[in-house]
Amino acid sequence: MRGTPSPIADLLADCEALGIWLMPDGDNELTIDAPPEALTPELLGRLKAHKAGLLALLRPAASDLPDRGAESQRAAQKPAKPICRCGSTTWQDVPIHDGQSIRRDCARCGRFLDFPVWYGKATLHREQ
Repeated sequence: MRGTPSPIADLLADCEALGIWLMPDGDNELTIDAPPEALTPELLGRLKAHKAGLLALLRPAASDLPDRGAESQRAAQKPAKPICRCGSTTWQDVPIHDGQSIRRDCARCGRFLDFPVWYGKATLHREQ
């Protein structure tokens, strides 16, 4: 017999269903990337109410990290900057126009990210 799901588990499941990703930022901040219509006042209230629990769950504990010195532990705690709303930090380059251009897509969800090469010319990357 399973126990009642925790409010934080329910909140994370709701965020996942709505395409919202959450990421710890700094010591006490939570970065939220979501479609605008997904952030209802009720959901924002739940996120604020459970912010401390979400941060504790999303941030690895120092005891979970290998002992590689304080600087290495701080670097390991900070995840790579997501490049997509799904939270992925990896992409795949897809040749198009008979290989003259390259389309960059998210490796996790397949969402279009950028055109790093357009008809043989490198393009300026926008800051995400």
